[in-house]
Amino acid sequence: MRFSILYFLCCLVFMAGSCAAIDSIQYGSTLRDLSKKGLDSIPDDVFSDTSTRVLRLYGNSLDSLPSRIGNLINLEELYLGRNDLKSLPPEIGRLKKLRILSAQYNELEGLPNEIGALESLEQLILNQNKIKVLPSTIGNLKHLQVLQVKYNFLDSLPSTIGGCQGLQFIYLNRNNLLALPESLSEISGLKEIYMAGAGQMTDVPEALCKLRMLEVLEVDPFVQLPTCFIVRQTGRLTIIRR
Repeated sequence: MRFSILYFLCCLVFMAGSCAAIDSIQYGSTLRDLSKKGLDSIPDDVFSDTSTRVLRLYGNSLDSLPSRIGNLINLEELYLGRNDLKSLPPEIGRLKKLRILSAQYNELEGLPNEIGALESLEQLILNQNKIKVLPSTIGNLKHLQVLQVKYNFLDSLPSTIGGCQGLQFIYLNRNNLLALPESLSEISGLKEIYMAGAGQMTDVPEALCKLRMLEVLEVDPFVQLPTCFIVRQTGRLTIIRR
């Protein structure tokens, strides 16, 4: 009887060990973490593994992203932060399953028009770059929920941004914006707008009163707001002046 119990316990331990090994293999086959490896180029084998779903290249010395990035057709998350990237290749538009693109803390001066082909994109994080203009194709990103473009050189947003119907959170702080496009009012589910220090704007368009789901509006102290926003402070909306 004692032998049977011991045998049973050994089997459980063996099975648990096998499951852990399987989980590890499955995780390893979809995640490639090359963060902080001192890389100035991406290893060739990265582009041959089309099963990769998450690619982390944070904190290296990359000054370009090869066109072969388009080979990773199953990629869902791409982290490029804290490199020396000046641009992104047009082939990035082939990543139809990409949900998160983070390229903050680089030297990007713009985005390729093909960024609008990322039909699954939910988060676009571009803080701390040198971007002067966003392509009009950004309006094709119907599933985009989060747009972060803090600390760039934007002086305007494309009017097509109203096409980002899934957008909920937009961060515009520390840019050179002169005005907000009225097309923002077409994004009915927009919840939070952060625009303190976003530029020389002195007012917020009256058209934005249509944003009934808006919960947070962060603006500079001197920015004039439509009366509708002042009234709504007693309900859903919180206005932050800083």
